[in-house]
Amino acid sequence: MDLQFLKKVSLFKNFTKDELKTISDCFKLKKFKRNELIIRENEISNNLYIIYRGNVRITKKMTMINHEEERDKTFITLSADDYNFFGEIGFLGKVQKRTASAIAETDCELYLLSKKDFFKIAEQNPVIGYKMLLEIAYILSLRLEKADSDILKLTTALIFALS
Repeated sequence: MDLQFLKKVSLFKNFTKDELKTISDCFKLKKFKRNELIIRENEISNNLYIIYRGNVRITKKMTMINHEEERDKTFITLSADDYNFFGEIGFLGKVQKRTASAIAETDCELYLLSKKDFFKIAEQNPVIGYKMLLEIAYILSLRLEKADSDILKLTTALIFALS
């Protein structure tokens, strides 16, 4: 695995060279073709993904007003250029259904880390587990703050629209 690349991913920014080497041995490289489904919303999965090459589209099903039609809504496109990762909720949950779908927007190469492999490493080297979980917690807190702000804006807009 490319340790220089891994060091640029926020999850590993505080890792030493030896810690990077230890965790890198657990990653598996997987290739996806353009438009191939990586993760399906509501399915159980426990892998964390890091985008090594390509772009990944994150979508959610949106139920329309008539409750019969569902459409996929793209919420964000993640790029390898930004050293992005995804799948952390399913990765951390006990039996967690995926909250969104991930689709390869281009041909992609992703490094994946299974929950089982992560916890095995974390038991053997608690500092690695601590550093990684701390960064995931920080990122999730930022996402929660943004979601809270977005909900407030939507609620305000709805109140004005219904007034």
